Order: sequence, then C-alpha cells, then structure tokens
Amino acid sequence: YAEDTKGKPIEDYIPDYDILNQISYKYPVQDAYFAYASRGCIRKCSFCGVPKLEGDLYDTPSLSSIVKGIEKLYGPKKDLILMDNNVVASPRFKEIMDEVRKLGFEKNAKLKRGKNSVKRRVDFNQGVDARILAKDPVFLKELSSACIDPLRIAFDHWGLREPYEKSIRYAHSFGIRQLSNYMLYNFHDTPEDLYLRLELNIKLNEELGIRIFSFPMRFQPTDKKDRTHIGEKWSKYQLRSFQIILQATHGVVSGAPAFFKHAFGANKEEFLDLLLYPHNFIFHREWYEKQGGKAERDLFLEAFKQLEKHEKEALLKILSSAYILGPEKMVECCKDDRLKKVLRFYKKMDESISTKIY
Repeated sequence: YAEDTKGKPIEDYIPDYDILNQISYKYPVQDAYFAYASRGCIRKCSFCGVPKLEGDLYDTPSLSSIVKGIEKLYGPKKDLILMDNNVVASPRFKEIMDEVRKLGFEKNAKLKRGKNSVKRRVDFNQGVDARILAKDPVFLKELSSACIDPLRIAFDHWGLREPYEKSIRYAHSFGIRQLSNYMLYNFHDTPEDLYLRLELNIKLNEELGIRIFSFPMRFQPTDKKDRTHIGEKWSKYQLRSFQIILQATHGVVSGAPAFFKHAFGANKEEFLDLLLYPHNFIFHREWYEKQGGKAERDLFLEAFKQLEKHEKEALLKILSSAYILGPEKMVECCKDDRLKKVLRFYKKMDESISTKIY
C-alpha cells in the first residue's frame, strides 16, 4: 500500500485486514485499529522475549498515519488496540496520549454508526509498567483521559506489590474501574507467591469497588520449543493442577470473592493443598463436592488431613515423578502407610462425568 516500498520494514505497512476473511476462526476483537505507538522496552527482564525480538524502546512512525491509512482502506473502526510493550516508558508518552485523544478516543468517546452510536475503547493490550505508573499520578491521569477499557498492569512477582497497588489506587482515583493484569508464574516465584497476588486483587476489588481480572501466564523459555519447563519452585503435578483450575474460566481469574475462594482456596495453605488433590476432584468439582462422588472425596479428605507437612512434600514428589504409573504402582512403591491410603484416590482423569467444574 506504500508508493515507495524499497527497504520499508513490514511493521510500517498498513495491516491487510482482508487476511482475516481467509480463515474460519473469528477473532474476538475485529472492529479495531491494530497499531503500535512504540516498540521495544527499557527493561531487560530475563523471562521476556521482547529485548531479543525488538531491542530497546523506540517510537514508531506516526500513529495517526497508520489509523488514517486503515480507515481509508477499511472504514472507521470502533476500538484502538495498541500493542506497545511499555508505552509509559516512552519520552513521548504525553504526545502519544494526545494523539490518541485527537484520533477520537477521548474519555467516553463514541463512534456514530448509522442512526446509532457505539462506545469506543482503547486497549494497551500488552500491559503497562507499574514501577513507572507509581512514580507520578500524571501517568494515570493521562491514561484516564482516553477511553481505556481495560487498563492492563503487569504483576509479575510479589516483590512488585507496592508499585502495583499504588498504581491501582491511582487508577481508581482517576475513575478507571475496569482493570486487568498479566501474572507470570513458573519462573522464580512459588505457588504461594502467585496466590498472594491473586488474593490482593480480590481485596482491592472489594475495597475500591473495581473489577480486576487476572490472566496467569505460565513462563516458558523463549528458546524451548515445547512447554515442558518446570520452574525451580514449582512441580509438574502442581502446574497441571493449576492448569485444570484455570480451565473453568478459560484462563481468567474472576474478581468475585466467593468464586475465588471456592476455586483457589480461602488462603495460601488451602491453595497448596488444592494443588495436591486428585485431578478428578479438581476437574469435576461439582460432582465430587455435591453429587455422586461426594462420599469418595470425603474419604480422601479424611486421609489427606492426617498428613504432616513432610508427608505432603513426599506425596508431591511421588505425584510429580510417578503419577503416570497409576495408583496401584504408586502404592506399591510407597512405604508410608498414611501416604498409601491417600495414593489410592489418584486414578486416571475421568472425562465421562458430565458436570460443571464449579
């Protein structure tokens, strides 16, 4: 679509929206401009591929020219999806936000569609940096001047609690009510670390009257082709258990307190125990808590509650290394009588039970 294409990077072209018509899958977000206002990042996080793929932070060509180019070819779009990795780190951040507003995405903006008007939204969908947001409320003031929905803030480990919570409170003070975040796990964190971050969001939701949806994202090394990496403080069985819990919500952790406590436990100790449960009991939660499997679950819990901390640690090692063998073999290999009583409940996942997970 450019007159002079010699040596022009592909990312500077107007996106070819017609490609979407060539596939059967329908993307949830279609009526939108997809663009960048900046590329790269000032951080060098070892878990992230951006430093290798994009390098240091730099500004892209005019956002307005990309949006207007898309509009000329495909008509006006309702939303603006910006895929910047760390837009608040840009020296041009205020200019970028001014450009966003002038493009028609100011707070409460609407787009005229025939006789009707539709609500517009801006989404920096890679998330923004809490460490920068917490330094000065001006960043949230600028973001709140656009129709941000949702505001995404990364919360990669518990050590970021202070700037993360401060950023959430700034956002609330400027009227932002819909928030989301990405939560890295299976890196240097522990399962307890992840639970505390999820729990903090629930507490902030209740206190401030906002809605924070969390998206736990499992770390995988960028140079590893499969998804077999197990973090130093996680285990194979715990990762699988957590994945099963997330299946209930398609990877999203709801901000509803009652649902959270039921799905993830009322405290970090309950969460750790839950990650040790037989996968049938997690996947078919409703069946084993209230229906035909309740008696079996009650027997398991009676035996499980007898275990000391060191026995639970031993159970986790057995499940992570020998679970594939089945309950009979695991019982045969085990010398501890109390563990044997528990291990009898770990059978192959039964997907024939027709019931809701929660």
